[in-house]
Amino acid sequence: MKRRLLILLPLAVLSAGLHAQDTGYKITRPDGTVEFTDRPSAGAQQITLPKSQGYQAPPPPAAAPAAPPAEPAGVPYRQFAIVAPQPEQTIPSGENSVTVTVALEPALRPGHEMVILLDGKEVARGAASDFSLAEVERGSHALSAEVRDAQDAVVQSSPPVTFHMRQHSTLFPKPPLR
Repeated sequence: MKRRLLILLPLAVLSAGLHAQDTGYKITRPDGTVEFTDRPSAGAQQITLPKSQGYQAPPPPAAAPAAPPAEPAGVPYRQFAIVAPQPEQTIPSGENSVTVTVALEPALRPGHEMVILLDGKEVARGAASDFSLAEVERGSHALSAEVRDAQDAVVQSSPPVTFHMRQHSTLFPKPPLR
């Protein structure tokens, strides 16, 4: 019995607390001052409090699907740049080849071909976006890419990238490994 009373007592207190939210008490003192409280006392007048105003936000408007970005006139590729080697990258000694990676979006269109230029001279051509350039001389080099159409006309050019090949000279032998 005591166990049931211990369980029901907290529930009764909680429900009384919920009910008390709608009920208040007005006390008028002998000097004429008025006091409002949420606790009943002798001589207090019970009053019903109005429900507090609430705000229900309207649902957010449905998002319209984003339109794809408009392509500039005469530019068939939104992204066209050499991403490897990076600008001002130095290729270490012992390597004499360079891997060129071109980012192109959208993909290469039918009838178009990628052309890689090293110091203004064509060194590779094809439909790929990765090229390996062998036997690159030491020193600084300007690298660019072009997309050409079936008539070999330039459709679009990438910004040039300068990179540096570092190779030991035969006049200065490699330092010994430690």
